[in-house]
Amino acid sequence: MSSAISRPLFYGLSVTFILLAVLGQLSTGIYTPFFAELARLHGANITLIEKSVAIFLIAFAVSQLLSGIACDYLNKARLLQSGLLLFILGTLMVAFANSPLLFLTGRVVQGLGGGVGVSVTRALSKQLFSPQQLNVSLSLTNIAFAIAPAVAPILGTLTGEWLGLRAIFLVVLGIALLAFGLLFAVAPALNFRRTHDSLHVMRDTFTLLKSSLSSIVLIGSASGLLYGIVFGFVTVSPLLIINEHGYSKGAFSLFSLLATVCFVLGSVVNIKLSRLCALRKFTLSGWGILGLSCITLLWITVMGADKLWLILSFSYLAFFLAGIAMPCSVLLMLDFSATSAGLLAALTGFFHLTGASAGAYLVAMINQPPAHAFILTTTTLSLCSVIACAFIRIQQSD
Repeated sequence: MSSAISRPLFYGLSVTFILLAVLGQLSTGIYTPFFAELARLHGANITLIEKSVAIFLIAFAVSQLLSGIACDYLNKARLLQSGLLLFILGTLMVAFANSPLLFLTGRVVQGLGGGVGVSVTRALSKQLFSPQQLNVSLSLTNIAFAIAPAVAPILGTLTGEWLGLRAIFLVVLGIALLAFGLLFAVAPALNFRRTHDSLHVMRDTFTLLKSSLSSIVLIGSASGLLYGIVFGFVTVSPLLIINEHGYSKGAFSLFSLLATVCFVLGSVVNIKLSRLCALRKFTLSGWGILGLSCITLLWITVMGADKLWLILSFSYLAFFLAGIAMPCSVLLMLDFSATSAGLLAALTGFFHLTGASAGAYLVAMINQPPAHAFILTTTTLSLCSVIACAFIRIQQSD
């Protein structure tokens, strides 16, 4: 068990880890208000720019999974540095892209580099901090994860309006360089000893996968599908709010902030519902989102009502329920094993990001008005999540 380190060093490490973990969210949310402008800049259809979110998330998910597995056996500092340098290279490609292909390629490189920071910083936090410090650090990281998607569009709007489109990505570059400087500063304090013998970890991992792989996949898929609803909204909201309903980018940023508040409130309610088991809270949340999706879809289809207030009201309720469900899914995954917690954390992130990319891609591919595309996507994802939960219940009762 790690002993407590000094408070200044603890907060220095925590700030560094938080920046490394949220770079991916910042690099995505910061340009969402400018989908249309980016499409014109690169001479592409706006759908192609929307797909850049899904493409990034796929690369981010793969990187997070592989780096999570590798960090038990490799030097974590060098792994973090390599991932951050790769992210910086991708950001430069995106900032100075002169074609849609180079822009999308840069987003892939960003995703491959950014995913390293999430898994490896979790492993380092577990290794370096005392239990009390670990709890504080993870709580701060969770708050940052919730705030980043709301802050990023506001930062992007201000930067884009004042300094131009390319300056948006230069801001991301500046944040990445700041993270690299902080990582260099705290490097002497990092102790990269392994907490378990590599052969012991490998043996336990194979045993875990052999006995519980199907349950892990079902829980991960169910939670990833619900997380896809969040990124379905992230992808479609600029087109819905700015292009279709004519609101300003500032109003769009405010609507995004309210969605984040609903997600945070859901997480707070999850803590209050301590008497309910994690699986029950997760399942009820999925059913709640499915029920709301069906009602909203029926309202839009039969009554022809697709007003913005209706879609936003549904979205905020869905975000609230997703805020309850997401912490539960992490607990369910980590309960499988203590020895392979790093792998399970990486798998959790992989399933979440895979579901996020599915939601972002599906909402962009459905050839319907934005409101219809989002509700159809939400209904599909929540239905699949509820079906997966049904099989989880069957397996746990055997």
